[in-house]
Amino acid sequence: MKPQSVIGPLLLIGLGAVLLANTLRPELPWLELCASYWPVLLILWGALRLLELLVWNWKKRPLPTHGLSGGEWAVVILICLVGSGLHAATRYRPWDRFSVLIGKRADWFGHTHEFPLPEQRRPSPQAPHIVIENLRGAVRVAGGGAAQISVSGVKRIRALEAAAAAAANEQSPLEIATNDDVIVVRTNLDRLPANHRAACDLELTIPRAAALEVRGREGDLEVRGLEGAVQLSSDSAEVRLEDIGGRVTVRLRRSSLIRAVNLRNSLEILGGRGRDLHIENVAGAVRVEGEYFGEQRFAGLAGTLSVDSPRASLRVEQVPGHLELDLGKLEGANLGGPVRFRSVRACDVELEAFSHGAEIRLDRGDVRLRPAITPLGALQVRTDAGDIELALPENAAFQLRARTARGSAENLFGPAIKHEPEGTRGALLQGGSGGGPLLAMETSRGRIVVLKDTGQPLSSSKVNRRPDKEPRQEEIGLPVQRH
Repeated sequence: MKPQSVIGPLLLIGLGAVLLANTLRPELPWLELCASYWPVLLILWGALRLLELLVWNWKKRPLPTHGLSGGEWAVVILICLVGSGLHAATRYRPWDRFSVLIGKRADWFGHTHEFPLPEQRRPSPQAPHIVIENLRGAVRVAGGGAAQISVSGVKRIRALEAAAAAAANEQSPLEIATNDDVIVVRTNLDRLPANHRAACDLELTIPRAAALEVRGREGDLEVRGLEGAVQLSSDSAEVRLEDIGGRVTVRLRRSSLIRAVNLRNSLEILGGRGRDLHIENVAGAVRVEGEYFGEQRFAGLAGTLSVDSPRASLRVEQVPGHLELDLGKLEGANLGGPVRFRSVRACDVELEAFSHGAEIRLDRGDVRLRPAITPLGALQVRTDAGDIELALPENAAFQLRARTARGSAENLFGPAIKHEPEGTRGALLQGGSGGGPLLAMETSRGRIVVLKDTGQPLSSSKVNRRPDKEPRQEEIGLPVQRH
């Protein structure tokens, strides 16, 4: 009797467990986990089949002619296609360009009816706490000098008939409720039935010293000209912040753009995923948690910058210059370090004019560094696959140890650095001048170059391409090592 495999039932149990976990914990990123770890399914399948064959052989049962049947190979190919597609989709996120179809509900029936909201004014304390509850729609808030709050806007309701839209408008009146120092503005869109799609765009002018809290599900948010604290919460929104004196906290599930300019306190952006971040001129600390797949640009930050995502982590004490981070590159200049960066994806790093050293750890990518500020800080640079280039000031004090396990090492700095072979395929540069901090660099597979800082951009330096001929001994004061 031909033995029956237990792999099918076990895989079915595993699939059911994953679906059950998704039902019980929908907030976890199951799609991203499946896209990253789908090869584990093939590994488990192969391990179980190997274990089965060993057990059948031990029990003297007849073994199948082939390890996998034709149908099983078809399932393997299908898993590879689906898994690779999920990985590419979650990495490049093509749906970000079609957010109208993916991130927002498409309304195919009925017409949009607009209902203007007449301006309402209420007296308020000089420094009230204002809460805005708008389920769907844009909110724009500006600080003013008067001790009052003014609200206006327009409501859009999609319905098959004008009478139905008018009835829905009556069911969701704009309310302004006051309780001591707390003022609550509600659009009451949650009162409408599910077959009425409605959005309310609000424009508010509030006292400049007010503290603001905005709660929504979908719609862009814009706040400017306030001295109090600002808290923004939404499922999907573009956020624009300008000229705010209090602490700012932004909680989003997804966003195509977050822009913050001229903040005189700290900024926190927590959770979710998005595309672009533009943060400029912030006096306090900046903290970013979440996945952002577009351009992250930071400039003029007087406090600590901290960026944490499943793919990378970054910490810089100050960014008086600029720093740009995207999926494949970290680039910055005029930074107050130490700079600490860790990436588990392929990423190139290029930093110029940074102080107090750096700690950089890459799985794959090139590193180009020009500290340019003396005294130098300690360096700890490690990449598993990539080139490392370091440009040092001629009068800098340092101790260098740069090692490549498989590749070449070039000393264009001078006789203070010695070249030694490392194993059969590697090389080592070590030495120093003046007893300064340790500059430790290592690549498992790649080239290491140490040279004098001439002021040329690193990306256009001649050492970024291999020379037509080896440098002469008198140019570097050392014998040339060939690998």
